[in-house]
Amino acid sequence: MKKLISAVTSLCMAASLVSTVVPASVGAADASKGFAIKTYDISKPASADAQSSITINKKDIPAGGYVLPSAVYYSEGVDNSTDSLLVSVTTDSKDISFKLYDPTESYTSDEKEYTIKGSTFKCDNYISFAGNYNKLDGYSAAGLYVFGVDSSQTAAGTDNYYIGCSWMSNGEDYAWAGDKSDSYPFYVFDTVIPQNIAAGTYTLKFCEYNTDASGKNNNPSPMVEGEKTRFTTEGKNLKLETMTIKVTEDGGDVAGTTTTTTAPQPTTTSTTSTTVGGQTSNADISFAFVDENGKSTVEAKAGDEITVFANVTAGGKPVSAMDVQFKASEQIKITAIGGKSAALGNKKVSSNLDEYRANFTSTGTDGEPLVPEDGKAAFTLVATIPEGTANGTYTVGFDSQCKVFKDSTKFNYETAFTPLTIKVGDGGDVVVDPPITTTTTTAPQPTTTTTTVTDGGQSSNADIKFTFADENGASKVTAKAGDEITVYANVVADGKPVSAMDVQFKASEQIKITAIGGKTTALGNKKVSTNLDEYRANFTSTGTDGEPLVPTDGKAAFTLVVTIPEGTANGTYTVGFDSQCKVFKDSTKFNYETSFVPLEITVGDVVTTTTTTTTVITTTTTVTSTEEGKTTTTTTTTTPPAEGDKLTPVWGDANCDGAVDVCDVVLVLTYLNDNTIDYFTAQGKVNADVNAPQAKEGAVDPKGVKIDADDQETLVKFCLKYIDKLPV
Repeated sequence: MKKLISAVTSLCMAASLVSTVVPASVGAADASKGFAIKTYDISKPASADAQSSITINKKDIPAGGYVLPSAVYYSEGVDNSTDSLLVSVTTDSKDISFKLYDPTESYTSDEKEYTIKGSTFKCDNYISFAGNYNKLDGYSAAGLYVFGVDSSQTAAGTDNYYIGCSWMSNGEDYAWAGDKSDSYPFYVFDTVIPQNIAAGTYTLKFCEYNTDASGKNNNPSPMVEGEKTRFTTEGKNLKLETMTIKVTEDGGDVAGTTTTTTAPQPTTTSTTSTTVGGQTSNADISFAFVDENGKSTVEAKAGDEITVFANVTAGGKPVSAMDVQFKASEQIKITAIGGKSAALGNKKVSSNLDEYRANFTSTGTDGEPLVPEDGKAAFTLVATIPEGTANGTYTVGFDSQCKVFKDSTKFNYETAFTPLTIKVGDGGDVVVDPPITTTTTTAPQPTTTTTTVTDGGQSSNADIKFTFADENGASKVTAKAGDEITVYANVVADGKPVSAMDVQFKASEQIKITAIGGKTTALGNKKVSTNLDEYRANFTSTGTDGEPLVPTDGKAAFTLVVTIPEGTANGTYTVGFDSQCKVFKDSTKFNYETSFVPLEITVGDVVTTTTTTTTVITTTTTVTSTEEGKTTTTTTTTTPPAEGDKLTPVWGDANCDGAVDVCDVVLVLTYLNDNTIDYFTAQGKVNADVNAPQAKEGAVDPKGVKIDADDQETLVKFCLKYIDKLPV
């Protein structure tokens, strides 16, 4: 059994931060909240349409098991009133199992249509209780989800299947996707009932337990926190509704059953490829440019905007990259290019709108090319018909460049496409750029050479390496005052798992970082939390099984926008990391050495180095403390001492990474949940004893240190700035 309780507990730090320091008081506007386990039907996703009691006849259970789409629904009376959620689900049967679905990933084989807050769109993931939509990048679930799932979880009081989920708003002003919070589910999973299960009544229920194994603090699951209020079953302001599954045999019933309901089975959908006029029959990869309704010919008027989808048909052929240039009739303008490729796992699309160019790479974590999902959009555009456009027929499609790569070495697919035809007015007064019937590109076989950059401070023996580059992959660029540059911190991890990153960026004094992207493409589009004022960003990157993810080499761990202000003097400037670049292997400590190559920006004709950036980050400890309005930074390189030596504490730095932050709280909490394992080094244990230590000044003997819940609570208060000094 995976030891998931530590993972789940650390995910749920948000659910203990507020409650540890803020007295619980129920707000009159939202006096209670609740969770319900019910069936789930994507065509009728609301809790009101779902069922909490299901009857299944054994004869209807196939050999592979009966798959019952299920969901946890969340009820809150006031929109945007929750900071964090913590909830765990289990079953009273060893035979029943779960399959979990993350709301950021695909759920259906085809796209479903939704209307949220006046926007109508299609997507293949399920809609969660809160989220947002934008025209080009589609739907995104609000907040940060982190899951744990396993076949048992003793610490949570169950030896049967278990799902643990933590959700944090991350300071986001989210809005419900529907009229109520339970118009859509909190999260979705499959309940699998095996063919050999005995007739009887089974329950899907919530794990109710104190996540603080020491028992000194009460941090219960389930729990909701928001409005400076804690909602728990103990406080009688959190309602729970379980789900009952009744299995009958030979048409009979189970004692006490009064209602028989046929459980909804998941719908099997098929994707059909549309072959339209002008498409060549012998092309390897073909595209159809269509509008949002799948039409290749549309009517419009001057002033309209049309969202255009370049849907691909590959017939199962693997694709490692695409590099294209679009073309529109002279009067039509392409005014936006989407940032992800829906047909290839939402891989990030790099674009140059001025030149109508776009490209992406599409390899998996194993480095192998992906297979496009036929009928889905490889690219998405917005075409604008300017005011004053004459009546006529116009087209949008590819220019002469449409390269589709099979692997990383050469372009070897023949391509064809059908353009989108736009009729303005009656379409007959003026004919501009007659519709393109077929464009077939048979490209020569160029040789592609990949060069590893090792200059600029990149350390050859670093565990994790970053290269700051522009959208074309260049780490040295020229620019002029007033320009904006999108910067990608591309990562190379060589297969090493990463559970989190916590970084601070740095730009030469004259340069400004004006935006930090909200997701990390290198790690499954996990949500990035940012503080633009301090140039900081961090994220967690664990899968639904609670295990750390492996970055996709060459993709962006972080994305920035850098602005060169008007009046910037000619010279050479840099953008990279500051002294902080923490890459975590697991939830207990920072143990990867990192290095990076900065982006060099040359402004004007004169190259004058104005800033020198140190780009190799080692595990040298840097401690920053704030006291009485003064900030003091101390840098030391230490060798972990032997147990029993007297050590000088670096107060609060439990994981010895040079900072006092929520990662130290997680480490202490992990230890408190299972103190049979000593997660601390001798130095870390001394550092973590922040509440009534052996001595507040001088050296401390690690052998006499005891870590308890008071130390955890003190660290939480320090991180939230309720206290400004350690120890207490």
